Amino acid sequence: MKWLVLVFVLTPAATAAEVEFYKWILPDGSIEYSDKPPVEGAEKVELKPLVTYSPPATSTPPAKTEAESAGAVDGYQSFAIASPADEAAIRDNAGNLTISFAVTPKLVDGHAIDVFMDGQKVSRSSGAAATLRDVSRGSHRIHATIVDEKGAEIARTGTITVHLKRASALF
Repeated sequence: MKWLVLVFVLTPAATAAEVEFYKWILPDGSIEYSDKPPVEGAEKVELKPLVTYSPPATSTPPAKTEAESAGAVDGYQSFAIASPADEAAIRDNAGNLTISFAVTPKLVDGHAIDVFMDGQKVSRSSGAAATLRDVSRGSHRIHATIVDEKGAEIARTGTITVHLKRASALF
């Protein structure tokens, strides 16, 4: 019985690959296509094979541990930029940008937070916030690190992008 079911399932698939298509022109000039030729004047259409795409295999990064996912490193359970939000538009004509951090537990004595903007270290703070002054207008990528007394990195935030809007002197 199983073989009979298999034959009925596979037969349409095998015959579908062998279907022939025909094309003919009607007296009014329109073109018709069918898998059954009309009585006269139809020509067989050769179809090109279907184009398929298989994406290349990707390597997946190793899964993070629960502590790494939460940002826990060397005694810090989490470390993130609390504000401004990613992709925030900040309007400040003086170019001041205040960045607040969420650190759990509190920053240990002797540890500091280094703030990086566009890949360059721009500030060091021993508290939960840092204010950057005279930041140029435009988009900036910001991240921060917690460093120990020797300057060794202990933890790092994700990178955010902020867009500083300053009034132009030309307008």
